Amino acid sequence: MAIAKRRLTKAASPGARTPAIQVLQEASDDLSWDAAITLFIEGWAADHPGIRRTTLGHYREQLANRIAAFAQERGMASVQDLTRQELRAFVVWLDSFVTAHGRPLTPRGKQMALATAKQFLGWLYQERLLPEDIGAHVATYRLDTDPEPRATPSEDLQRVLSSVNLNRPTGVRNLAMIHLMAFCGLRVAELVGLNANDLDLEEGRVRVKAATSKVRRARHVDLPLTISDGKEVVKPEVAELMASWLRLRSRACPHLGEKDALFVTLGPNQFAFGNNGTPPEARPPGERLTTDAVRTVLKRLATKAGVDPHLVTPHRLRHYFGLASAMAGVPTTALMRALGHRTPIMTARYSEFADAERRWAFARADITSGIRLPDPCPTAA
Repeated sequence: MAIAKRRLTKAASPGARTPAIQVLQEASDDLSWDAAITLFIEGWAADHPGIRRTTLGHYREQLANRIAAFAQERGMASVQDLTRQELRAFVVWLDSFVTAHGRPLTPRGKQMALATAKQFLGWLYQERLLPEDIGAHVATYRLDTDPEPRATPSEDLQRVLSSVNLNRPTGVRNLAMIHLMAFCGLRVAELVGLNANDLDLEEGRVRVKAATSKVRRARHVDLPLTISDGKEVVKPEVAELMASWLRLRSRACPHLGEKDALFVTLGPNQFAFGNNGTPPEARPPGERLTTDAVRTVLKRLATKAGVDPHLVTPHRLRHYFGLASAMAGVPTTALMRALGHRTPIMTARYSEFADAERRWAFARADITSGIRLPDPCPTAA
């Protein structure tokens, strides 16, 4: 079988935006799983410029530890040995799969494993590495889950906010980060990707660059607003918090400019945590915080406040913003833009759950209380 191997070449003309891609044909009868996964990762990166390395690493891990592990158990040395029947058996195999931590896969984990395998096999077919798209014959794993967003409870968020020590520079930094996640809806990758010049206190908004956005689209997100003299203005306490952090950052790290990271380490006791599970390493002041470092900060703050750390994560804080905004009556289109969703379908789940909350609020209000209602019609008894 012919193996298509992609190789990036120089652009055909100086004005070309993307490099041309050559397809090299090499003669081979078998394609090992490791080689196929490597080709897929390289080809996917070439087809999707700007894709994060962490995303590619997640794809590789999913394929190596799921479909490739299944194939090795079945004695399938090459990808060409996989058949429709074997792929259906893989779906059943996922039900009995146990992770390295001794836990079975969640429904979401099964969905991701099958979806990644189908994507992988479909790409191999498009590259003419497989004679047919085997994954097209297996239905997508559908989840039967509650659409309710898992937001940080407001009382727990308040306890965490109240526990932050603002007498320390790290406390001011941490509180500013929580504000941008819980009250602006920023993803953790978007948060750590901010530079100082992305925070505009005069306009009262934050610029999320396309390079750090999950959907690769730039957007501006307003800081928490209020109405003063008939105009929308940034809440004074939020503006002062952000200005305080900028002053502390400039004082602690005078070598940093406006084009450098907004949220940084402040001393040798600040740590960076690798995505591959490597031990933490001390970092000097002025280094950009990592996503894992932010998660660790939230975990420590939650523990200090006596709150379950699983309820105070970056994504739960983002859900808090979406749910609280929907319950307050923010239009779905405006919320969609603030959250950076591709389609309103993702945003609609906040509105759907907010509708349920409004119904509960009407029930508690019981506006018929104190009014004598007619007795039930006797003929209906």
